[in-house]
Amino acid sequence: MINVDNNFLNNFINLLNIQSIEIIQQSLEDCDEWIFKNYKIDETLKEFKNYKVKEIKPRKLTILNGKITFKRRKYYKINQETGKEEYIFPLDKLLGIKKWQRIDNSVKEKILSFVGNKKTYQDILDTMEHVKICIKTISNIMKNAKIDKEYYINKTDKKIKVPHTLYIQIDGTYLKMWNENKKGKEKIKKHSIFSTVHTGFDKTKSTKKRPVIANKLGVIELDNIPEYIKKK
Repeated sequence: MINVDNNFLNNFINLLNIQSIEIIQQSLEDCDEWIFKNYKIDETLKEFKNYKVKEIKPRKLTILNGKITFKRRKYYKINQETGKEEYIFPLDKLLGIKKWQRIDNSVKEKILSFVGNKKTYQDILDTMEHVKICIKTISNIMKNAKIDKEYYINKTDKKIKVPHTLYIQIDGTYLKMWNENKKGKEKIKKHSIFSTVHTGFDKTKSTKKRPVIANKLGVIELDNIPEYIKKK
């Protein structure tokens, strides 16, 4: 007779998360090793060519799979003008991770994707339980979205070639959210604008039953609305 644990599925999912983190960690360290072996000769790494390895340092980062710690090399070179050492972590730079950053951009984008779904911070926390973040982190990401342009949803440098007409759809609303402060939690309203632009239907991809929008881009502005729009 097979004895199946009542927590089998939960334990199995936790095991998969642990294994995925280990795989990601190993992949990042393998990438750092590849940089070390090729940064002097590979054309794509030429900006690091004049640096030398200083030491190996660990880095902690929160990603969608959970919290991860990986080791990578710290490089340095002497600034000819100041005579001082300049430091850089090539792996961090290639990953787009800033020096002060502790949360990966993918986590911030995931949290901001809940904007407009009328979810409370606790709802988001429950949905992303495996990420191991707290309500305060979610609150800070939401509140900083108005000044942190790098993490606006659907941020892109893509340029649209308009064949004849550009269609613009825009709407605004107030979102109720929990705000964490020293006195406790309070409900606040954040003014948001949702905007979509496109150039009509894509004739090559559309079918009779399924029309496909061409060159669709979306932008969400959270609590960053000009006063003259708020009044209207």
